[in-house]
Amino acid sequence: MQKPSHHDVAILQFFAKELCHVERSETSRCKLVEMLHYVQHDRVMFKEVDSMSNINIAIVGAGMIARYHAEAIRSTPGARLVAVHRADTARPEETAAQFGVPCEPNYDALLARADIDLVCICTPSGLHARQAIAAARSGKHVLVEKPMALTLEDADAMIAACRDAGVQLGIALQRRTDPIFRSVRAAVEDGRMGKMVLGSVNIPYQRTQEYYESADWRGTWALDGGGALMNQGIHLVDLLLWYMGELVEVTARADTLSHNIEVEDCLVATLRFANGALGSIAATTDAAPGFPHRVEVYGDRGGVQLEGEGIARWGVEDDAPEIAQAPASAGVGASPGGISVAGHTRIMTDMVEAIRNNRPPLVPGEEGRRSLQAVLAIYEAARSGQAVKVSR
Repeated sequence: MQKPSHHDVAILQFFAKELCHVERSETSRCKLVEMLHYVQHDRVMFKEVDSMSNINIAIVGAGMIARYHAEAIRSTPGARLVAVHRADTARPEETAAQFGVPCEPNYDALLARADIDLVCICTPSGLHARQAIAAARSGKHVLVEKPMALTLEDADAMIAACRDAGVQLGIALQRRTDPIFRSVRAAVEDGRMGKMVLGSVNIPYQRTQEYYESADWRGTWALDGGGALMNQGIHLVDLLLWYMGELVEVTARADTLSHNIEVEDCLVATLRFANGALGSIAATTDAAPGFPHRVEVYGDRGGVQLEGEGIARWGVEDDAPEIAQAPASAGVGASPGGISVAGHTRIMTDMVEAIRNNRPPLVPGEEGRRSLQAVLAIYEAARSGQAVKVSR
């Protein structure tokens, strides 16, 4: 955020002072606004926080995941979708009809709107950093889809831009909001599993060649950033790190076995964590007809096996959460649309509350960076054929 001039500061201070003198009789017609005044090293920053009205949200992108965000916004109290941005200037009317709000084809014009509080970035992964940084510099809070970026440098720039602008940065790693997955985290944190010794992720998905050809960016290094691990697997990598702790070393092999794409469609990796525990990841989009993913974590006093979105086995000596039945279908393992909107609704609700309460969201940028760092280290190990250290 650029340093404001003395003139700008004087105007903002006058505005803040005048708000304090609004008569109570006028409050039914006026928004109650709290001015947050930050002074950092001779910089003055202001951010409006309106505790009475809706959080107005714009979605950037108009693909499948953008529709999940739109439905999540509709299901979140205090959230209102007011605009959508689509770069395809030939289809604004179609997009507006689909989302029920105006479509703005010019991103700069969207960010210039004073009525937008939060921007949800649902574009190809290679665009996330540039769009998130621009939104932050325009004073908008940012919720970005996974992966948050394609390089650690971009991730760090996003975190810094949001910090400097005084806005929140949230990452849509929504499985962290699920009560089932949170119960596993609690069992680890409370020590009920004992010393953690082993964690594994298995992702036997299927994606057809038609899926990759449905958009030019899919399956490319420049805009998808990777294949079975970066696109499909990063949610589960995030869970594994959340349960097992800091990653310190990885080895890996990757290949493209059955698709005409740049990136990998099959990968295996071995992991070592800071506490000495070991781990493994196997991910593919070649496994017809597609199967539910599995996450397993074990300590020397207990363990848990997760399949799909539920618990397959709870081996911890306490009151177990409800054990899920075997999944009736492969869910997201067979189709990218096989996920529930519930997770996005929870992450959206948390983001709205974070903005209202001026607190970090449940999954801030720093946490999104952890899973990105792990994936990039695994890719480096696969390319080099050598073990790769992961710096803290």
